[in-house]
Amino acid sequence: MIMVSTPNGRPLRIGLMLRGIREVDGVGVYARQLCDALFEVDRVNQYVLFYMSEEQAGRYASVPNATERVVRAPSKLAWDQVAVPLAARRERLDVLFHHKFSIPLLAPCPTVVQQRCTAYWTNPEWYPGLADRLNRRYNVLSIPLFCRAAERVLTNSNSLARELEELAGVPREKMTTLHAAADARFTPESDQARLRQIRERYAVPDDPYFLVVARGGARLEYTGETICPLKNVEGVLEAFGRVRRAVPDCPHLVVLGGGLTERLPPSVLSRYVDPAAVRVVGLVDHADMPAFYTMAGALLFPSYYESFGIPLVEAMACGCPVITSNVSACPEVVGDAALVVHPDDVDGMAVAMTRLLRESGLAEGLRTRGLARAREFSWERSARLLVAELERAARGRARLT
Repeated sequence: MIMVSTPNGRPLRIGLMLRGIREVDGVGVYARQLCDALFEVDRVNQYVLFYMSEEQAGRYASVPNATERVVRAPSKLAWDQVAVPLAARRERLDVLFHHKFSIPLLAPCPTVVQQRCTAYWTNPEWYPGLADRLNRRYNVLSIPLFCRAAERVLTNSNSLARELEELAGVPREKMTTLHAAADARFTPESDQARLRQIRERYAVPDDPYFLVVARGGARLEYTGETICPLKNVEGVLEAFGRVRRAVPDCPHLVVLGGGLTERLPPSVLSRYVDPAAVRVVGLVDHADMPAFYTMAGALLFPSYYESFGIPLVEAMACGCPVITSNVSACPEVVGDAALVVHPDDVDGMAVAMTRLLRESGLAEGLRTRGLARAREFSWERSARLLVAELERAARGRARLT
């Protein structure tokens, strides 16, 4: 437990904007795990949790120093910029935090904002539809404003901080990195009955398989032939097809991700590989993920862009070897505990997969290094750093008043 206080000695009143708390992708996982750790390490300060709907509330109802508030608004923009600032004034907050890129521009207290992505600048081709283009343009214009208005800007990787400095003009000294981590459930699953139950529930192969985790990253509104551009699912399928044709005993491929069951019917899979060699599961319960990583022979995660990539550290924590990208935050997360390739290098991906299947001791070495690397990331450490940044923001405004 830690003690943080405002300059006049009383506990802080901290507002948390949690309209994304139930999202299924990495943003939602990050928010939930960070908040869980936050309420474990800080039992002193008072937290006010703002939600958009009743359905989002309840997760922290029993936390003694937290109060849940449902703040209604007709849109996310109105919630961010009108409803929450009014609620923050009523609650007499000392500081307000949002884990998802936006923050009230006219808040009644200091604010801390967490940024998640710079793909709006670097990859405009991922936003082809009219609504996507408008959303991208809004983010390119508004993110620098949010960062300028906030007392502190948090990122979940050092690579994202460098990108924000270069692309959005955010001063490096204004930013602090809060890495994600794997929660305590992510350890190698040793219960054979549990593993058998997961295999039967999701109809996945008995033998170790190559695993793709796209979570909620698949976007059904994309047009054209690209299946899931951010996660590079198309590149994985092409590389896997090459390995499957060259290596007679190549294992199956298991693909997890929201919307991918619709995007990857047999007619699409057959462009790359025999559809019988691929099991598209879709989204799974997050509690079942340690079993999926434990049963996998390797995680294939050659994303074009990641601001962190939580599946990387989850897989390593479960002793699953990793093949990932040498771009964005992926090398920062895996260190020397994975095989890295450029996401456009399909041949390189195929070679890495073949090495894991054929090179004696490689998989075991990656397993060992991955377990050690995963232990370097900690939700508790990130939660303590968050509290320190919230204190710093409140103290900074106090110095000016």
